Amino acid sequence: MEQAITQLFTNLLNLGVAVGGAVCAFFLMWAGYQYMSAGSNSRQMEGAKQALFNALAGLAIIIGAKLIAGMIVSAMAGVGG
Repeated sequence: MEQAITQLFTNLLNLGVAVGGAVCAFFLMWAGYQYMSAGSNSRQMEGAKQALFNALAGLAIIIGAKLIAGMIVSAMAGVGG
């Protein structure tokens, strides 16, 4: 039973990371499009740079959450096993 819960948690974690990565990729492409279409408008360029930074920050949060959750799963498996 404990192994099933650990496997479920791992599967949900992988699904969340995949969805988050796809969303991040979309926002990276969107920021690139905004930057390329800004032309000489510095206000739009700054908005695109901010969107790029936010997308990369989100990716860092996703990776950090994956690492922390992976440690928790390892600890759960170690206690039960």
